[in-house]
Amino acid sequence: MNKELKILAAALIASSVCISACAGAKKETETATSETSAVITTPAETAESSQTEATTASVPDGGTQNTEAGSSDPANTVTAEFTANVGPSYPMRYENNAVYCHDPATGEKKTGYIRINGIVYFFDPAMDGQLSDISVNDFFSRAVFIGNSTSEGLTTYFGSKGKDYLGGPLVAAKVSYTFNSDKSKLNGYMLKYNNEQLQAKELVKRAGAKRALIMMGTNDLMGAEASAVSEKYKSYIEGIRQENPGVAIYIQSTIPRRGTKNAETLSNDKINELNRLMMEYANTQNDVFYIDISTPLMDGEGNLKQSYSSDGYVHLNIEGYSVWVNRVVDYVRAMYLEKAVDDAKASSQAS
Repeated sequence: MNKELKILAAALIASSVCISACAGAKKETETATSETSAVITTPAETAESSQTEATTASVPDGGTQNTEAGSSDPANTVTAEFTANVGPSYPMRYENNAVYCHDPATGEKKTGYIRINGIVYFFDPAMDGQLSDISVNDFFSRAVFIGNSTSEGLTTYFGSKGKDYLGGPLVAAKVSYTFNSDKSKLNGYMLKYNNEQLQAKELVKRAGAKRALIMMGTNDLMGAEASAVSEKYKSYIEGIRQENPGVAIYIQSTIPRRGTKNAETLSNDKINELNRLMMEYANTQNDVFYIDISTPLMDGEGNLKQSYSSDGYVHLNIEGYSVWVNRVVDYVRAMYLEKAVDDAKASSQAS
């Protein structure tokens, strides 16, 4: 079973929401200063090894629930902590392909909440152990979306959803931005942060981002072969990684095009080939991940769907950006739900 199917199988087991397929998906294993290992807290472990503080998480019925959060070293570990509706924290169990919070003394299954690195899930025995996520804001609040004019539209889309949408991720994008302009520091065609032109690797560092979600390739493929562009893409990513140890890279597939403009120099065949090469590359790296945002944007012939295009070429309208962002959010949900199931299995086996 490939990585995509593994994540989706785990997510569909654990989640009551419908999750889209995410090509090339694999569990996030950010290194150094980010998510590296799971800590399942029991009441004793919480008291002895975690410095916890009560936080307030919104719950499905619109109320609030005090939830244990944090750890002695939150920057270097995944924290998975559980709080029942009433009473102390309970460990998690994995039984019959379902996840539960349970009372170790009685074995009674409890309704509760799971918080994994700031992402909170609700679970209830009445739901047969299924989990539904409440918030993915923590993930995106420390992320930067990087790209060219197509990615620029994300700023408008996020703004239309409100300032707190997805935790307010940073968008760093520039019209006609390419790997070449970044490398050569071409004035006027570089990314900006705090009104300063910067290379991508410098911007990620200045912004303090923990995750970089990149969508590039459209401008770079103009008159170039996909294999050559993929090598530039890899070099670009390696530069970001070297300058920012521990930052996870998410390659968002290059979206398809439509219409006749530049059809000879920028074909969907080349775009598809670049996406294939970058997915293969991501699958060989521990901290580089591939998210297929292209497939749901395509029509039946593999072109950018007309109803998602703002210019009949490569740029998106509001509906197209909604599809793009929802695809990325679905990937993150699936990734964290897989992690929740893995943690629950480990907890069950340990006990």
